[in-house]
Amino acid sequence: MKTLDRYLLREALAHFSLGLAVIVLLFLAGAVYEVLAPLVAKGADPYTLLLYLLYRTPEALVRGAPVAYLFALLFLLSRLAEDSELKALLALGIRRERVLFPFLALGGVLALLGFLLGESLVPKALAQGQDLLRRQVLERPRALLSPGTSFQDAKGRVVYVGEVAGDRIGKLRVLSQEEVLLAERGSFGGGVLRVEGGLRITYEGDRPRTLTRFQQGELVLKDLTFEPWQNPANRMTLRELKQEVKRLKAMGVKAGLEATTYYRRFAEPAASLVFALFAVGLAFYLLGGSRSLGLVGVAVLTFFYYATWSVGRIMGEQNALDPLLAAWGPNLVYGALGLFLFLGGRR
Repeated sequence: MKTLDRYLLREALAHFSLGLAVIVLLFLAGAVYEVLAPLVAKGADPYTLLLYLLYRTPEALVRGAPVAYLFALLFLLSRLAEDSELKALLALGIRRERVLFPFLALGGVLALLGFLLGESLVPKALAQGQDLLRRQVLERPRALLSPGTSFQDAKGRVVYVGEVAGDRIGKLRVLSQEEVLLAERGSFGGGVLRVEGGLRITYEGDRPRTLTRFQQGELVLKDLTFEPWQNPANRMTLRELKQEVKRLKAMGVKAGLEATTYYRRFAEPAASLVFALFAVGLAFYLLGGSRSLGLVGVAVLTFFYYATWSVGRIMGEQNALDPLLAAWGPNLVYGALGLFLFLGGRR
């Protein structure tokens, strides 16, 4: 490896590491915001919250790496242009292709690592995080152990808690327009409230219709089926996603969410290669007019990619855009623009 390669890669990695750390922290902060209220209401302790964040970290790294790489390259090349280092390289007879090569190589490494992590560690970590919430938090909500609280079950009925004694609850009332359940005792686990020893009264209009006794019953509580990730396809492997897409299409169901997620597994890591071409092309193109991108320009271009990526993802998952185009569209835009700038930039 030559001195120029080491210099460019060292600078790029320094900016990339800093940008990735910031993006991961922002991503995890958003993840906490999504589930903070339910976690607190259901009795989460600090250890559970930290462990949950640990399970979300691989996803944050994989999704944040391409964006951090784009920011790092734009910022680095903008600084090199301002310090006239790019002009010095051209004056020494070093071509733009020679500057592009180490960034493409680093982008290829990031793309490969992102793909491997996205196929192996990320789905497993997300599934483990979901199990953690259900097992340690959502199955033992603190609020349910408080007298006078009420919840809804999966059928929309109101569940009222009258007494609490340790992990046992009593004097339960389950209310709906059609029936009323009165139970002396109850316990919960696995997202299910088990009631024992009670009465079931059904109504027809305003009048009682039937009155029966029961020994035990089960109610699935709506609050205990909390799903922190809106896209369960993120927890599937590529093989599972492909099979799910085929199954849904065979049933005549549009599989926009699953198909978009499938194509994004390839498109997101590959963005690092596209960004290398775009950043180098833009730097040399602006160099021809003695212009500098600046920190604001770097932030705007980085945000623009994230915005197009988010809009494309949502449209693909909602079947408003072809999943293949939704996943690869941002890469195509930056790739085409980068190729134009690279071919038209100063030699």
